[in-house]
Amino acid sequence: MTARMRFPKTRRLSGNKAFDAVFAAKRSASNRLLVVYALKNSLSYSRLGISVSRRIGSAVRRNRIKRLIREAFRLERDQLPAGYDFVCVARASEKPLLADYRKALVTVAARAIASKASPRREKNTPEG
Repeated sequence: MTARMRFPKTRRLSGNKAFDAVFAAKRSASNRLLVVYALKNSLSYSRLGISVSRRIGSAVRRNRIKRLIREAFRLERDQLPAGYDFVCVARASEKPLLADYRKALVTVAARAIASKASPRREKNTPEG
């Protein structure tokens, strides 16, 4: 297998601390398929983390979506800017195709990088 065809472990974002750092940066964009969070890293390449909620469906469906997102990242990594950590959060949709994820990943990731950190809405808590 050639290097271009692989998705090496160095390109994967893993661990709670890494995911939390990307979420804390508050730079995100979304469309009907994905919410993409972005954070600049100190590496010469981009890394990908994927989150698929149980609300999406059965384990078979969730794993298929993860495979499609990983494949979209692998195929489109030349179109994505280098030096970023991306976390993709899948949204529920009807039978998405690889082409849909490829297009969505490139456009939404670019918008996430261009976005400024948005303040998170604070939950209303009763005074006590």
